[in-house]
Amino acid sequence: MKIKSKAKLIWTVTNNGCEKLGIDHIASTIVKNKLNAVRMTYSSLAYPNILKLREKITKLLANEDKQPADGKVPFLLSFVGRRALLSVPNGEITLENGVEVEIAFQVDFSACASMSTDSNAESKQFEVRVSSEDQLSTLKIGSIINISYGSVELQIVEIKKKSATELTARCIVENGGTLISGVDVHSQDMSRDLFPLLSDDEKTLRAGFSYLADFVIVDGIKSEQELFAIKAGILGENAPFSERHPSIPINKDVLETEALLPPRFLLKVDSKRSYELLPILLKHVDGVFLSRSELGIDEHPHNLPILQKDLVDRCNRMSKTIIIASELMHSMRLNANPTRAEVSDMANAAADGSDALVLSHEVTEGPNADLVAEVSLETLVNSEAWVEKKWHPFEMDKIPSDDDAVTYGAIRIAQQANVRAIVCFTEGGYTAMKLSSMRTPTEIIAITCNKKIMRQLNLLRSVTGMVLESRSQVERILNETKDILVNAFGFKKGDKFVFVSLTASSVSERNSNLFTLQEID
Repeated sequence: MKIKSKAKLIWTVTNNGCEKLGIDHIASTIVKNKLNAVRMTYSSLAYPNILKLREKITKLLANEDKQPADGKVPFLLSFVGRRALLSVPNGEITLENGVEVEIAFQVDFSACASMSTDSNAESKQFEVRVSSEDQLSTLKIGSIINISYGSVELQIVEIKKKSATELTARCIVENGGTLISGVDVHSQDMSRDLFPLLSDDEKTLRAGFSYLADFVIVDGIKSEQELFAIKAGILGENAPFSERHPSIPINKDVLETEALLPPRFLLKVDSKRSYELLPILLKHVDGVFLSRSELGIDEHPHNLPILQKDLVDRCNRMSKTIIIASELMHSMRLNANPTRAEVSDMANAAADGSDALVLSHEVTEGPNADLVAEVSLETLVNSEAWVEKKWHPFEMDKIPSDDDAVTYGAIRIAQQANVRAIVCFTEGGYTAMKLSSMRTPTEIIAITCNKKIMRQLNLLRSVTGMVLESRSQVERILNETKDILVNAFGFKKGDKFVFVSLTASSVSERNSNLFTLQEID
């Protein structure tokens, strides 16, 4: 049986990978290695494969245990947006400083949407495929081209414009290194903004993909108004939300097992601008997706560790989901073993208190994918064992709210009573988020009524979601919870757990809370 980490692992899948490796192979890798979530870029081209992959994962998990299989693996989807991808002859080449290269830039939305970067076999050119014309209109002599998050830098010295959708640039290599097909290309003179929306992304908003996505990763946002526009496109105009639930309206639907609920929103922090917008935008989203590799193009690398710690701490204190993405285990795209720096990078991200870590498609679709999953899991488990010995989130006199006091009290009782788990009943997920954000070393089992909310909760650190088939009085919920613990988690007579809820208690159906120490009869 595979060991289980408290921080979750997110597996990046591309549409191109689905075509090359096959849905069955990818689904088998995810299930076999007990990976926690899937990240994909959504497009009309990718939609059939996203649907097939989810169905295949559900089928493979169906007979594993009593937990509903479609509640285990959440999908994180993002827009295609404005992006640029590199394609090189033969898939890989190394460039020395001072060498001249010629790059053909062309607009090819379908290639960006599918992550297809196969070069023409007869072509000797480097190619960069971008998703919109406006990305080419601002390139100029002197523009710096960052490839693979700045590991290779080129400066444009001459531009030959063929049309609005195609140009050729002669470049000098300022910082040499290895170029690999499929990596991202950035430039300060090449827009990454989400707005104005591309026509295909406008179709995405109308495609009903929100029911396929458990989380939507939003990047390229320049203002609060743009975020509201994206949320309105998915949730509808004037959709109700609260500080507890920025995306999920709490109504009767959350109490129905099969009800189709909207996704939760994750703000991608990938630039200095997006980081500076956090104080304004964080209250309107459910969490943050930190891309350190992209942020590192705007920020000096020595600032990144501090920015990461600050962002993780801020999200934890606001009970927001925090996901860390960078070039984790990146060398394993070619090598069977990671570097010491990569292992340290992953361990520190987990130790800082992140909910989940993202492995990029370069490694998840590479020849060492199974090894990547195994090494990553071992790294997380080993780092968590050390952190748990020092756990203590804050002093009692600094607890900011009643909700924090209740959840903190439940966690402290759980430690002192040496319970097997903290069990919470949560309608929209807030109680589980609050417990998880305190980074307790105790396992959290979140009981909810809706399958989609269960999937969303499975992305949280230390949390395993379960579905309660019907909303009952608190006393009945407790009895039904005990049955779930025995049947699905192997609890035995005499095993203890702390039960906590911030939404209901025996005193009141609403606006009440409780925590209680329980024992399996």
